[in-house]
Amino acid sequence: MTTLRWLTWFFLLAPAMTGRGEDLTLVADGQPRAVIVLADKPSGAARQASQLLQNLVAESSGAKLALVNEGALSNVCVEDGELQANAGDHRPPSFVLVGESKLTERLGASSEGLGPGGILLRTYPNALVALGADEKTPADPDGTRHAVVTLLEDVLGVRFLWPGELGQVVPPHRTIRIAAMDRRYTPRIGQRRIRNSHYNDRIQVGLDYLGLAKADLDRQMAAIKTDEWFRWQRLGGSVGISAGHAFGYTWEKYHREHPEWFAMQPNGSRDLSRLSPERARLCKSNLALIDALARDKIEELRRTGGKAASLCPNDGGAATFCQCPGCKQLDPPEGRPVALWDRTSKPAGDFEYVSLTDRMVWFWNHLAERIGKEYPDAWLGVYAYSVYKSPPVKERLHPNLAVGFVGVSYALESDRQQALADWEAWSKMAGKIYWRPNLLLFGRRTGTPAVYVHKLADDLRFFAERSLVGTDFDSCTHNWATEGLNFYVLSRLLWNPEADADAMIDDYCQAGFGRSWREVRRYFDRIEQTTSLIATEGLGLTVPYTPQVVAELKSLLDAADNAADDDTIRRRVTFLRRGLEFTALQHKAHALIESAEEGRVSPELKASLRIVQQEKWLLMRRIFREDPMAINVAGIAWGGEGVFRRFGWSGAKSVPQAVIEADEEGRPVQPEEIKK
Repeated sequence: MTTLRWLTWFFLLAPAMTGRGEDLTLVADGQPRAVIVLADKPSGAARQASQLLQNLVAESSGAKLALVNEGALSNVCVEDGELQANAGDHRPPSFVLVGESKLTERLGASSEGLGPGGILLRTYPNALVALGADEKTPADPDGTRHAVVTLLEDVLGVRFLWPGELGQVVPPHRTIRIAAMDRRYTPRIGQRRIRNSHYNDRIQVGLDYLGLAKADLDRQMAAIKTDEWFRWQRLGGSVGISAGHAFGYTWEKYHREHPEWFAMQPNGSRDLSRLSPERARLCKSNLALIDALARDKIEELRRTGGKAASLCPNDGGAATFCQCPGCKQLDPPEGRPVALWDRTSKPAGDFEYVSLTDRMVWFWNHLAERIGKEYPDAWLGVYAYSVYKSPPVKERLHPNLAVGFVGVSYALESDRQQALADWEAWSKMAGKIYWRPNLLLFGRRTGTPAVYVHKLADDLRFFAERSLVGTDFDSCTHNWATEGLNFYVLSRLLWNPEADADAMIDDYCQAGFGRSWREVRRYFDRIEQTTSLIATEGLGLTVPYTPQVVAELKSLLDAADNAADDDTIRRRVTFLRRGLEFTALQHKAHALIESAEEGRVSPELKASLRIVQQEKWLLMRRIFREDPMAINVAGIAWGGEGVFRRFGWSGAKSVPQAVIEADEEGRPVQPEEIKK
């Protein structure tokens, strides 16, 4: 895409800008026409930003702009907004001032009025200023870096579609001119967090399934550096909330002396030693327990600076919530129906109950009252989640409670609509409210395609208009070939929740796929239709990807491949194709086991499933080696492949050694080997 088209896009979508001075030339016909100037003691963000600017201008144009500190300039003069100075024996025609400095002050450019993460981009007759508040706003000290990323995107058309070299777009520009601008912007969302999934014990389970080692994963990740994608997208910031499972230590610390502090199970026992004690449930109505936990949290605040602590209950585990009379008395009978579980009976099962939100709020309020006597300004993080996601019926929140709303699912539309209504109610009673959804985990167990960017844009805008202070998305699963558009659009919505979803999709397709962009856009549109069908019909994630639908999607990628006039674009199309190939096999495998649910598992079915599963297993290993960002195959192996165990399939343990050896040596695996 030409510089003119990128600038047109910029002026249409960016906040209002006014020009100052003439167009500024940084590079002319591959020759540098500007120097980058830093303060003598620049902020960390300014140092990083200047290096980023220098590297990407060089990659785009072939011209390396000199990078100097302002103290190295001589004969400095600023008159009528024009900067004149010598850099050694050279008098540069143009300057790019990165970060605040004495020179930016002399030009009248400063970070005054910018909030955390805010940016200033302003041109002068022969200078460009790119700065942020940086260390002045410790809640988000990367403003100058955000400013330079914005400049590189809006002027050069640089994009980072997904982690790794293939996902980075740096259009060539022999000449780089910057139109007159005067732009100030502070992100509306103070905490823009998407968790970056890394290696953990679950991933190791998946690696074992695939017959791979952690060292294999480490080699792949060292080359890709996923963190760079997150930093590029201007994510970051903090709103001073501490959250997460807060009471994992309680069983080990208290169960010997105070067994009565733990949740009574339906069988009357409070012994959680065999029911995930590291995720122990507590007897929320016990005031002695509340006193002890308040002392623990006060001590934690004393150690950590007294600004924030988490009161979030432990998540997961086998134990259910306390069934003692004192706790049950805190649950209004008119609360929303929920299902609780009982792992103490035989057989284990679920039972109907009512929302536990009022119980939780009562517990949190008592803790907040005690903690507030020592730390009256501390924010105490809690979750609206699980069986305590619906708003409280009677209780009202202590003003120091900050609510992390773990709601919204794009797998079921009715759940989404309920979550939007719940947010509306929570936002009216919470001191602070932020969005901590699990919706990005949509395909973590199947790896099948999902696009829900229009719903995401609508919902984020809805929340931003109703007290949203930040986000904490769990998590980017790194299924970039099947869900990467969601990650990309989300990151840009967090920077500007008013951004238009269709414009962002077009931008993604045009930047990454050139002349093939229309076919790729149609490909994503078709997947979004399918994702909406899953949500409205309550379908399993693999169900709609029938051979007919896969063939339709494949034809769109074939058309994109034919329209491509560049090898890099063809490789990106192949990247998407990886996800579709995997999806076709997922549909076959899941259709086979679903056909067995109504009857006996025949030897013929097991044999058919083994052929499909072995083919899929080999594809997963090939994806890991060749396109590891396409699908997180180790994560899927952990999360979704366990359903095949009862059919006699367990991954590497089920694969003949000859097949493994052929795969490791890169030799084609023969069909007769798969059928053995």
